Amino acid sequence: MVIEKIEEIKVSEDDFNKIKDLLQKENGKYNKPYVLRQLREKESLRKTFLSVIRQEPCRISEISDVALLSKPTCYAQLHKLLELHLVSRTFVMDVMDGKKDNKKIKEKFLQWTTNMPDQLKRYYLAKTSFWEITEFGKNFAVKAYTFEQEFREEEKD
Repeated sequence: MVIEKIEEIKVSEDDFNKIKDLLQKENGKYNKPYVLRQLREKESLRKTFLSVIRQEPCRISEISDVALLSKPTCYAQLHKLLELHLVSRTFVMDVMDGKKDNKKIKEKFLQWTTNMPDQLKRYYLAKTSFWEITEFGKNFAVKAYTFEQEFREEEKD
């Protein structure tokens, strides 16, 4: 009986290609329970994520200062957050060249380099990137904050 029903379903080549395209678009995205488990269990990941939320858009030094973590630790956590699609990275050079339009990053970079000599500005222009929360990442902001509060309460006890 089940075999008969399977044989009745006919999938066109177009339907198959649509499904294939959808699966390729979703490739690499993790389901929400997995992301929540990562944020709950990994303190440095959660602190880094919350630091990006607080300072957005922000440079690695700002994240490190707020999270009270070393820059290498922050970089490792930021790359995990990138993998989870919670944050994105924008290079200042792309913004200044007009490849990407982001007024916040442009203003923040210009403000940061106001009193720097031109040679140093060019150095940081080529080297600096800013981190931002993605639309997918915004879904987890409240939960991450709640997890951090729970963690702090547990430490008090």
